[in-house]
This record gives sequence, structure tokens and C-alpha cells, in this order.
Amino acid sequence: IDYRARVAGFSSSWAGLFGGIGGGVAQAYTTMGFCTFMKTVEVTRHKSADTSVSTWRIAYDVFQREGIRGLNRGVSAVALRQMTNWGSRFGISRVTESIFRGNDKSRKLSTSERLASSAIGGALACWNQPLEVIRVEMQSQTKAADRPQNLNLFSTARYIYQKSGLTGFYRGVTPRIGLSVYLTVCMVFGGDSIKAYFSESQKKKASAATANA
Repeated sequence: IDYRARVAGFSSSWAGLFGGIGGGVAQAYTTMGFCTFMKTVEVTRHKSADTSVSTWRIAYDVFQREGIRGLNRGVSAVALRQMTNWGSRFGISRVTESIFRGNDKSRKLSTSERLASSAIGGALACWNQPLEVIRVEMQSQTKAADRPQNLNLFSTARYIYQKSGLTGFYRGVTPRIGLSVYLTVCMVFGGDSIKAYFSESQKKKASAATANA
């Protein structure tokens, strides 16, 4: 998607945004729905009445009751989180790189500038923490008398607000910023470094082949 967007004439910032959104949606609907459900079950099941039941048993019971849809509970929130996650991470990183370049758009960035761009992109991408909190609540196995059944995005958001106010939507944002910075450095800075390495290797091979011809 990133490549096609560049070919179509979009800037690196827009291409990164589109690529991130497309990748995030694909990730959410292929693997993240079930994986985050299982993770949340493992984290929250100690709050259930019977803690001796295994995570896989809980998943099997959910599947028996609700089918595949039950195992992908909260996938809509996961999709929104992932598309805004990676769209923001790539998009903000590319915008930051453009700011570092200034008026010289062809200038090659230093390693520290590229690292800083990725770190800034990762940190600022956590603006969507409310979606992560909603996702966790939708997939939680916690039982409470005032907790609505069959939660959706809007009823979950209303429940969180009634319980914790606006600050409830930013629970756990600090460790997530750390994780997001790490992931974005790996994916953006690391990915660009690998692409640059192979591109340079191909140029050297082409030059050597031309010289030997």
C-alpha cells in the first residue's frame, strides 16, 4: 500500500499513513482479534469466581456459546486501534522526518534523526489509548453486577466513563507509550534500515556487473 501510494504521487507522509491503516486493519481481522481476546482472558480471569479453569477452557466455552464471533469479541475496537496505531506511527514518523529535513527534501537524515522520528511517532500515536481501554473492557472476563452484557463500542465507552470518568480512558497509557516507541523504532527505523541495506547491495551488484561486462 505504501509503495502504491508513492507511485500514485502521494508524499511519504501520506503513503506511510495509508500503509499503516491498511496493515493495521489486515492485522486486526486476521490475527489480532483472537490473540488479544486470549491475552485479555489470561490477564482478567483471576477476577472470575473459578480461577482453576484454564484459559483454553474459557475460550472453548465461549466458542460453544457464541461461536467464532465470541472469540473475536472486541475486534471492531481492535481494528480501530490498529488502523489508528500504525497509521499514526508511520504517518507521524514521516512528518517528523520531513520537519528534520526542512527545505532540503532530498537531504539524507542522520541515524539520530531517524531514531528520533520513529520515537516521536511511536509516542504520539498513543493518542488512541481510549480505543485500547475499550478493547480490553470488551474482552475482559470480569463479572460485575453493573457491567452490561453484550458490550459494543458505545456501551463500553459509556460504562467506562460512568465508572472512572475521562481519566479512565487513559489507564495504562505510560507503559503503552514505552511499548509503542519500541515497536515503531523496530518497524519504521529498522524497516527503513533493512530496505536501505538491500537497496545498496543491489546497486553494488549492478555496478560490479557493469564493470565486468
